[in-house]
Amino acid sequence: MRPLPKRSELPKEQTWNLEALFPSEAAWRQALEEAKGYPEALAPFAGRLDSPQQVLRALETYHERMLAAMKVFQYASLSLATDGTNPQYSRMVGEARAVLARLAAAGAYLEPELLALGKERLAAFIEQEPALAVYRHYFEALEARRPHIRSQEVEAVLAAAADPLAGHSATAYAATNADMRFRPVEHQGERYPVAHSSVGELLLHESEAVRRAAWESYADGHLAFQNTLASALQGSVKSYAFLARTRGYPSSLEMALAKDHIPRSVYENLLAIFQENLPTWHRFFRIRQKARGGRLYAHDVPIYDAPAPLVPSPRLTFWQAAELICRGMAPLGPAYVEPMRRGLFEERWVDWGQNQGKRAGAFSSGLKGTYPYILMSWSDDLFSLSTLAHELGHSMHSYFTRAAQPIVYARYSLFLAEVASNFNQAMVRALLLREARTREERLAVLEEAFANFHRYLFVMPTLARLERELYERVEAGGALTAPYLSERLVALLAEGYGGAVEFDEKRLGAGWMHFSHLYNPFYVYQYATGIAAANALVQRVLREGEAAAQRYLEFLRLGDSVYPLEALEVASIDMSRPEPIEEGFAVLRQMVDELERLVG
Repeated sequence: MRPLPKRSELPKEQTWNLEALFPSEAAWRQALEEAKGYPEALAPFAGRLDSPQQVLRALETYHERMLAAMKVFQYASLSLATDGTNPQYSRMVGEARAVLARLAAAGAYLEPELLALGKERLAAFIEQEPALAVYRHYFEALEARRPHIRSQEVEAVLAAAADPLAGHSATAYAATNADMRFRPVEHQGERYPVAHSSVGELLLHESEAVRRAAWESYADGHLAFQNTLASALQGSVKSYAFLARTRGYPSSLEMALAKDHIPRSVYENLLAIFQENLPTWHRFFRIRQKARGGRLYAHDVPIYDAPAPLVPSPRLTFWQAAELICRGMAPLGPAYVEPMRRGLFEERWVDWGQNQGKRAGAFSSGLKGTYPYILMSWSDDLFSLSTLAHELGHSMHSYFTRAAQPIVYARYSLFLAEVASNFNQAMVRALLLREARTREERLAVLEEAFANFHRYLFVMPTLARLERELYERVEAGGALTAPYLSERLVALLAEGYGGAVEFDEKRLGAGWMHFSHLYNPFYVYQYATGIAAANALVQRVLREGEAAAQRYLEFLRLGDSVYPLEALEVASIDMSRPEPIEEGFAVLRQMVDELERLVG
């Protein structure tokens, strides 16, 4: 394996089209300077929301300026994601974040003043000015948050504090993606560089020695920063707990759930059903243990990547995978497939090359009026195909939402995001299973499925259990240290492994450092609810055809115009009940049954 190329050495077709966002860094700099003046545009409306027309102009001005400023931030953050070693990109992100914070502070009067008008007067305003009708749901959601909206002065302080409070995740990002180094793997005269963008491929290597050495190198690289990262995570948790207290929520969890109007029972159902289904995971790990000659190690089921497969993955290029995904999504019709195909083959939505300094993992990111960009690091296997399908699910959700909704609703909650991404994976998987002709082909597709379910119905609920403990500990006055974080994660994972996985406690304990998700409070549980809802939706589309497909497309178009659970009801999924979670585990049990049959 050759050393990873520098960013500048990647072929253009392996990179995303940031020129569509800003044609050059100079153009970005000009937009940044313009954005610095945006707060002045909001000043004339402060204290003057006394007519329907003033309310309309104030809201339109705020949302339009915020969208423009977010595009400035996006260009900087996407640049940094592709090369964390470039200090210029770090400076750009800092400058753009500061502009956003000042703009948010300048508009902090809006929600307190709208609440002061009262819901009856706002309803009257809508009658007088029909253009305000688009904000009806926004006003209803704002009214629901009334007990937690503070005075204009306090809201301005909280908005201004957003930038420094975000510094904890920025510290973790810099430590992980800019400063962290990993020793290379030496094997049979070959040297394999270990990096965030390459470790996944090494963990799938046919040699157990390479897999172990890569896992140990990756863990040791993180352990070198364990105290820094523990401090950063503690600061992030304390910041969110501070905001929850300031806004009068009983806990950080309650604030996180209230944001999306999610009943606490949804969260509790997930964790309870997960623990009830741990025996299914114990069985999964025991089957793999036997298939590997009676020994299963943590590096063969890494919590941050796919399990080492029992059969080799078919090799396929990025372009072959793109074609397969388009075929897999065909049941949704040309309205879905054609824009996705353009994004893959013409518009360069995806940054898929491996290069030095590229951040770990994969994501989809964009705004109304931009491409729904995707970052990932491609390897020629089914696991990369799965990742691409997943991120395209996010991007197509964004595409439909932004095309159908005005700025105020042109986003969707994290609770919904993981439904669309896992839906794509399950649809493409169904195609691959239908076309599998041999035992090995079928087993290879199941291995991709287990990689998906292992991450979303095992790792993420485990992290959710850990996260709940972290917030409860901090809210009770406790502290988070690296030893505590590692010990608790090891205990929870050991419970899930059921004695079938052998591990090095110190290196396994480093796992909490691999997940930037923990800097987004109470995000991880939504991966599990998402995969459960997605698999239920796929069954409906494959069984019912056009009618279910159209309901799903309508769901994608709703964005934030309704609450998340209401959006899922449009697609015929009721997440207020435990059945969708149980349905997800039923799919897992069926796959474990088939795995046992295939491996004997």
